[in-house]
Amino acid sequence: MAFETLHLLLFFTTLLYTCINFNSAKPSTFSSTNCPSFDCGNGLKMSYPFWLKNQQSQSYCGYQGFGLSCNGDTPILTLSNHLDYNVKNFNKSEKTFTVTYVNYLHDPSCPVAPHDVVLNTPSLMNYTDDDKMLHFFYNCSLYPPSVQDIKCLRFNAPKHSYVFADGAIPEFDWERYCESIVKVAVIESTNSSGDVLGDLLVKGFGRALFEGFKVTWKPDLACQSCEATGGFCGLRTIKGIGQKFICFCSDGQQPFHCHDSGTVSISNEPNYVTIGALIFGGLIIVSTILYQIQKKNIGMKIQGFRQIVSSEK
Repeated sequence: MAFETLHLLLFFTTLLYTCINFNSAKPSTFSSTNCPSFDCGNGLKMSYPFWLKNQQSQSYCGYQGFGLSCNGDTPILTLSNHLDYNVKNFNKSEKTFTVTYVNYLHDPSCPVAPHDVVLNTPSLMNYTDDDKMLHFFYNCSLYPPSVQDIKCLRFNAPKHSYVFADGAIPEFDWERYCESIVKVAVIESTNSSGDVLGDLLVKGFGRALFEGFKVTWKPDLACQSCEATGGFCGLRTIKGIGQKFICFCSDGQQPFHCHDSGTVSISNEPNYVTIGALIFGGLIIVSTILYQIQKKNIGMKIQGFRQIVSSEK
């Protein structure tokens, strides 16, 4: 029994050590090989600051809100309105990428923009100068008679629907008389001759929606300093404080940028709940075994005493 007890103690000691150190394993040095580029299968290579969900860690492979997933061979970005967009035309040097509404536009000849676009982390993502905002007014029961409507959306007659470019919305109480109002971005250059107003817009908005819109990104101030010196921006979790910025460099982790004088440790906090449960469970098992050993020893002593008493009689 003593031999079995020793084996159990060694087992729980090993398990406890593994639990403490498993999650703390992060690269002592860092380069692009720690977070390689990825491809969902359509030939579009994506890389930092984007990261692949379920395969890469956001804590040091990319920005918050830039996690992608693969839907077949298409990279998918989920924006703040919890809806997915296809990603295309990733340009790391220009810090731009294009997303499309294709999954939500069921009729290519007369698509409907179903929702506003809400970008993730506005401090990091923004529209580009190539984008133009379109305002859709759907199923209006009353409308200005001189304004051209979207004829292919007259399925709910006598209600009409309209689309206007930003800055060209006619004076009218649209909110009162229209069932829904949606604001989306499109790439202005998708409209021939560059004119997004009037009849051309009404006829060409479908193509514009299918082309999507362009987004640019920029790191925050702390991250700019890190990336300017060749580092990757990341986060570390500190117990009682939360997440704190860290700069991952080829020679280690630095607090601000890769020219700092000293490195810092970025080990994750150990899982204290799991550790406590293991210790408690191990103590119970060991105590039970010791109790059984003690009980057996007492039983043996009582039996020996009875034998002695019987022999004296």
